[in-house]
Amino acid sequence: MPPPANAPPTVVISPNPKPEPPPVPVEEIIRRFTQNEDAMFAAHGTFGYHRTIRVQELDINGKTTGELLISTDIARAPDGRFYEKGEKHPDSTLKVLDLDYDHMDTLEKIPPLPFTTPEIAKYDFVYAGTQKLDELNTYIFQVHPKQVDRQHAYFEGVIWVDDQDFVIVKTTGRWETELGDVATPQFPFKIFDTYRENVEGKIWFPDYVRSDEYVTTKSGPVNVRLTVRWENYKPLSALPRPSPN
Repeated sequence: MPPPANAPPTVVISPNPKPEPPPVPVEEIIRRFTQNEDAMFAAHGTFGYHRTIRVQELDINGKTTGELLISTDIARAPDGRFYEKGEKHPDSTLKVLDLDYDHMDTLEKIPPLPFTTPEIAKYDFVYAGTQKLDELNTYIFQVHPKQVDRQHAYFEGVIWVDDQDFVIVKTTGRWETELGDVATPQFPFKIFDTYRENVEGKIWFPDYVRSDEYVTTKSGPVNVRLTVRWENYKPLSALPRPSPN
């Protein structure tokens, strides 16, 4: 489902003021995708994965002029516990962004499966019609937080819900608190396109995130791009135990 590497980010759409009513009542669609979100949230902690975070600075032709790459795996320790294991990469070549691993904490404020039963009451959902998304037929909803605070990040944007399995397959929007967007001068990304991958059955986990921003410099604006990929989802029980040596 991820778009081509050079595809522009999806813009947040405006809902049709009078969309045709869906064949399933809107309240029932929301109830079903919330139930599925609960099940996927419970399953998410039982899966391992490989995650790659890439931040690029691009010239006017889209060529990479600086890059930071961070890759991690879920690994099993000798005592049987699981932890996130980082891979060694070349040093950052970023010239505009003063960004390192510590600044990636912003990503941890964005929940992978945000619309579970405890969270759903914090949002208003506006049905916006249907759309073909690759091979999927989807229902579209605009999502607005009812209120925000300083401690938690809330989603403002659009979600796409598969009309057969009633699972969220894509989201586009921003995460915000009472103080504004979840962004910093070092981590300026605000609008995120998130695609999900079918792992098994009705379980869909995030597998691709992209965000594009422009940073002002003395030489003019510079396009900076964030991409995050999750790959090789597998049950943690399937991960090998390390050798005693």
